[in-house]
Amino acid sequence: MLWKLPIIATMSVVLLGATTAGPVTLGAADIHLGIQKSVPAADAEVEMVHELALWFTEAPQDNSVSIRLIDAAGEAAEVGAVERDPEDATAFTVGLSGHLAPGAYSVAWRAMGSDGHVVRGEYSFSVRAD
Repeated sequence: MLWKLPIIATMSVVLLGATTAGPVTLGAADIHLGIQKSVPAADAEVEMVHELALWFTEAPQDNSVSIRLIDAAGEAAEVGAVERDPEDATAFTVGLSGHLAPGAYSVAWRAMGSDGHVVRGEYSFSVRAD
């Protein structure tokens, strides 16, 4: 019967750990800046694009946002300057020079959150042929 004690003790520790471990709730300070929505939307297929628009989950630090458009060949497309919406500090746009050719595109973005962390992301969309 003595040989069963270590097993019972081990099971008690495992069960105690299982009952005290639970879901972890992250506070707002634990979550970094990200994209709330975009136009065109991620994975969208669109007919035409005149500008790229991104809405972040929080207002990025001043002058920290960059937005690049990359075509299917991996080449950067020409975009205008990044502009912050004067009425919404989370919204940013870049204008496009001309129409985009049909095909797949990626939007690569970078921004610095209020916590000082630089966050990068990328999403794709496609332009369909007329």
